Amino acid sequence: MNVTNEEKKQTISIPVAYALLAVTVLTWSIGIVIARGVHQEIPPIGLSFWRWFVAATILIPFTYTVVFKNVEFIRNNLFYYWQQGFFMAGGGTLLFMAVNYTTAINVTLVNATQPILTGLVAWIVIRDKLSKYQVLGILSAMIGVSIMVTRANINTLLNLDFNIGDLIVVIATIFYACYAVNIRRMPKEIGLLPSTFIIVVMGTVSLLPLYLIEDNFIRPTIFSFKLLIVVIVLALLVSILSLVMWNTGNSRVGHNRASIFVNLFPVYSSILAIIFLGEQLFLFHIVGAVFVCAGIFLVVKE
Repeated sequence: MNVTNEEKKQTISIPVAYALLAVTVLTWSIGIVIARGVHQEIPPIGLSFWRWFVAATILIPFTYTVVFKNVEFIRNNLFYYWQQGFFMAGGGTLLFMAVNYTTAINVTLVNATQPILTGLVAWIVIRDKLSKYQVLGILSAMIGVSIMVTRANINTLLNLDFNIGDLIVVIATIFYACYAVNIRRMPKEIGLLPSTFIIVVMGTVSLLPLYLIEDNFIRPTIFSFKLLIVVIVLALLVSILSLVMWNTGNSRVGHNRASIFVNLFPVYSSILAIIFLGEQLFLFHIVGAVFVCAGIFLVVKE
């Protein structure tokens, strides 16, 4: 658990790192397809809350020693950890809400613009400079998203008749972009895993009031064996394991090359959604995805 980035670089080869990144994106796709598959049985905030609660519980044995030794340091940086928890858990919850209104294919295609929005948020918030390729990439991705959320129908744009689920995905992607930009400020004194644990706890705490409102006044979470299995899979596979694999692969090949693997998100998800959910892939999906992928390529080109 205390292996440094330099040690990781020496212990895995580049092909293994690429494989880890590819499998990581597959776990994200599985998470979205699962959420879409159970959305009629399990409410979105309840599913998200229990996912992060279980993830935090699983991480306790691996992090409690470091956390208790650094209580004062954590308290001094608590606002940062809360921000990251809010963005992370908020983004995931919004995606779970989105699958109640739109398809898993649409969710992942729109969410694939995350590298684009990360660059845009970095430019707005911390004044990172945008190259000409990044500007072109952002424009290309915006065109692609517009094609997908309007279903390539100009009347949808003129009448502002958007699918609410697609708009929720856009907001979720902005949350993830804010998380990605802010992660540069993560304190390194206590290590990645303990910091991740605190962020997960803060995310869970942030969701608690919303979960209580949903559970008592909107739609209660019915506890069942199916809920237990779904939550454990999401916590272990989509939350913890994917985080470890992504950070390991990213540390070996670098952020730019790792970001390219986000392109696999809609590919995996479309295949899984067609097979397991019976969803359909339309021409506007393909055209929009081409623009988005072109935009991502331009953004990470340098």
